[in-house]
Amino acid sequence: MSGRLEWLMHLVIGTVLICSSVFVVRAEDPSRFFTWTITYGTISPLGVPQQGILINGQFPGPQIDCITNDNIVVNVINKLDQPFLITWNGIKQRKASWQDGVLGTNCPILPNSNFTYHMQMKDQIGTYTYFPSTLMHKAAGGFGGLNVYQRPMIPRPYDIPATDYTVLIGDWYKTNHKVCLCCCHGIIFV
Repeated sequence: MSGRLEWLMHLVIGTVLICSSVFVVRAEDPSRFFTWTITYGTISPLGVPQQGILINGQFPGPQIDCITNDNIVVNVINKLDQPFLITWNGIKQRKASWQDGVLGTNCPILPNSNFTYHMQMKDQIGTYTYFPSTLMHKAAGGFGGLNVYQRPMIPRPYDIPATDYTVLIGDWYKTNHKVCLCCCHGIIFV
């Protein structure tokens, strides 16, 4: 009788362990969530106050720091008077190529509406940028840095740097971006 009881106890414990391991194995890569509100504001990148595009009241926009394989979810709320679209420069859009922020694969976000980008930073270690891709908006701001770090699996043979800098370089104009667009394309905005 004790042999049968011992066998039954092992069966119950084994069943519990197998069932509980099913729940443990279903782990997904971490997700990072951002909500960005796009507005106009006064900036002075050349020492002259002018209208610029801000993200959450910041110029340049918020920096995204993540680890390879992280899922990034960015809800963009457009409070401008024009359609707005963000390009994720250099980011592979695995299983989401329609979310790369290029006009033609993405529709611009209409004024007073939003769009949520879903991206996975799959095996893309490095520094990237995001920026507006329509209507000369990049000439007014709305851009920032995106850093993808490696997972802490392999030890480094050197010391980790004390600090990390993301440098954003680009052209700048003292003229409003709407005026620049008008001059370049003959488009008139009211």
